Amino acid sequence: MRRPNLPAATVAVLICVGLAGCGIPAETEVRVDGRGPQSGQGIGDGPTPSLPVRSDSSTPEKFTTNYLTAAAAGGETSEIYDRVNSYIADDRAKLKQKPGGEPAINVIRLLGGPRARLDPDKPGGYLVTIQVQQVGVLRGDGAVGEPELTDRSYEFKVAPISNTVGTTTQPVGGLWMINPPQVLLLSTDALTDYYTARTIYFWNAGRTTLVPDLRYLSTSVPRESQATEILGWLIGGPVPWLLPAAVPLPEGTSRIGNAPNQGDRLEVNLSVPASEVNDEVELDRIFTQLAWSLVPPDSEAGSGDEGDMELKIQSQQRKVADIVDYRRAHPPYGITGNPKRYCVVDGVVYPLRIGNESPMAVPVQQEQNHDVRYAAFTGEGDRTAAALVTEKGNGFELRVASGAEPLRTFGTSRTFDVIDRPVWLRGADPHMPIGLVVADGALYRFDGNGQFDGKGQPAKVEVPGVTGRITGVGASPDGHRIALIADNVLYVAALSTDGGAVTVGRARQLATSLNTVTAVDWIGESLLAVAGAQPDKRSIIENVSVDGVSEVSVVDDTRGDVLYLAAYPQNPLSSTDLGVMYEAEGLASLAQVPIERGQVDMPAPAPNSSVKPSAPFFRY
Repeated sequence: MRRPNLPAATVAVLICVGLAGCGIPAETEVRVDGRGPQSGQGIGDGPTPSLPVRSDSSTPEKFTTNYLTAAAAGGETSEIYDRVNSYIADDRAKLKQKPGGEPAINVIRLLGGPRARLDPDKPGGYLVTIQVQQVGVLRGDGAVGEPELTDRSYEFKVAPISNTVGTTTQPVGGLWMINPPQVLLLSTDALTDYYTARTIYFWNAGRTTLVPDLRYLSTSVPRESQATEILGWLIGGPVPWLLPAAVPLPEGTSRIGNAPNQGDRLEVNLSVPASEVNDEVELDRIFTQLAWSLVPPDSEAGSGDEGDMELKIQSQQRKVADIVDYRRAHPPYGITGNPKRYCVVDGVVYPLRIGNESPMAVPVQQEQNHDVRYAAFTGEGDRTAAALVTEKGNGFELRVASGAEPLRTFGTSRTFDVIDRPVWLRGADPHMPIGLVVADGALYRFDGNGQFDGKGQPAKVEVPGVTGRITGVGASPDGHRIALIADNVLYVAALSTDGGAVTVGRARQLATSLNTVTAVDWIGESLLAVAGAQPDKRSIIENVSVDGVSEVSVVDDTRGDVLYLAAYPQNPLSSTDLGVMYEAEGLASLAQVPIERGQVDMPAPAPNSSVKPSAPFFRY
């Protein structure tokens, strides 16, 4: 593992306990190459890109593209408005800064490029139209919140202007914006170019798992100031939609001063209530959260530099550790990093052998392994859980078991007309595994003991903010966020699992360019693999960031509707790209390559050799 690229200037975090007399007051489409937003990628790895200026563009299309970058790169509110207004000719049309608060920078995805035509009312002028999706609002804490606007298109008047001095008329350098909308607009392309995706982490309510929170850091922030900026985000708390699952830092936590230059050591300077750091367990939790949040993962920092993090309390050194070694020993959430693949052939679950991967035995007793349509396994060691969707007449049952392998005794649900693949929530107590499944248009929870209510039905889970028919669900690697499909629309939501119950927070709808969404799973800690149909009816699979900003096609044509999809999420401890497995038109594939019978680890002679593999999935 590579060492993180720590700044030459140290980032300090002193944590001072707020005791009387201590002397200290008691008071952190994105267009992405590859998989999607990579935490920390690109920061400080070269010169900061310069924003274009109005005079850089000679065509109305380029002028409009540049105009949609002007709100980027951060800075004071007045600076943002000044950059946008530098494109606008008439002082009366310039955007007015609203008193108090931070600017609302509306992030839009362009659906195609700007389209210009001559303006019949203005010689030399143009009418430029853009079709857009409203993605969200970029906030001062680097988060992209839900959109506030509903406009689906904008039309700009773009034209040269001139001044008349005496009897001479002189053009005033290039094109100008004549009638701008009175809102700040920022294209997703500009967000890619002038910000870097960063992941910060907050503890779940039980303080057992760190929950990822995706933010964007301006490339204009100097390296020596980046951790100080991110520390401010942590103090500000998680994004609103995560609050049911993630908890803020202790109330009363504040930052003291800026980051001093102490060489290659990362220090942290906070004031924290004394009750929150009165033992080593609480101290380690704060240290772990800071270690994962303040420095990009070493696999993305790209440096061989070594670095420690030092934690002080009331100016007294309390903990020092090498960041890489500490993070290796303290993963943010429970994920093994050693996935295995399986599939179903003729109603029986078998291991898959892909490349050099070694298959693992099926953890289900042979007599129970039949009539299977979908399956999901989790756990390792002496505790395994299995959920099987099996055919029953014209419907389907959910069968669940947990314990030592091979699993023999299954609880069985009532029969459903339609059921999707089940998923297990990561990070749950291995002795009390919890799973989710979508059946007959609703979301249900089940436990590893296969105990259902008196009617043989898993417990229904309400999803605030979703009123349509739910058809798919995927669970994040930390186990506290889910992606949902309802009425062909994509949502994300946070959830808590206190006491084994599942409580889902208000769902957030994500913008995509897909006309319909048909299947979803998590392919990264802040990235979804999403299948659906484009406006031209072609079915594809794309990666969509958890805030809807990033959208990158990974399978350009699945040759049929994808109603089943499974992925293994990249995470800070494993950046291995294992691809996405899916089923379309009865054919199981890895990326665009069909999964063959020869890759299925089944006994010889192979039964029903004409039946193709289906429903491939990962165990991890």
